[in-house]
Amino acid sequence: MAITLDTIVNKVFKVVKNGYDNNEVEAFLDEILEEMENREAQTNQLKEQVAALTRELEEARAQLAAKPAAPVAATPAAPAAADDRHSAESFELVLSKAKGAYEEIVSAADKRADEIIAKANEDAAAIRGNAQSQITDLTEKLASLRKQTNDYYATIKRAVDAQNASLDQIKKLL
Repeated sequence: MAITLDTIVNKVFKVVKNGYDNNEVEAFLDEILEEMENREAQTNQLKEQVAALTRELEEARAQLAAKPAAPVAATPAAPAAADDRHSAESFELVLSKAKGAYEEIVSAADKRADEIIAKANEDAAAIRGNAQSQITDLTEKLASLRKQTNDYYATIKRAVDAQNASLDQIKKLL
């Protein structure tokens, strides 16, 4: 896929639970890197062609100076230089856009992470408050149950003591 400035500017990443899909971002950045490497190789190739054409031009000028002949039209080296300059400017522009996109992605991811952390802290505080309330309620219920148990134990003890006292009286009568 050829990457253009429009591709970089209009690229929309899917937002997943923890921010952008890292695999998608990495794949897109790999594509940008590959395209930039291709453009750099193309720029280097064009520079080599410009250097070769410049040498040829110098050789042709030297040969022309050595023997007078009919005027020869100059080789169009200027368009190649303009193309080289345009490629370098295009590369710089794409690199600048890629850096901008990277900074936007990192900024958005940081913002989303902060939002997630804030939400998690709010949820944790609510859970802690709810748990504390439940602990208080359960502590009160436990105290009530202990009181009921003690009251029941005391009632049973009185009943058993009364029964023992009755048995003791029956034993004395017998």
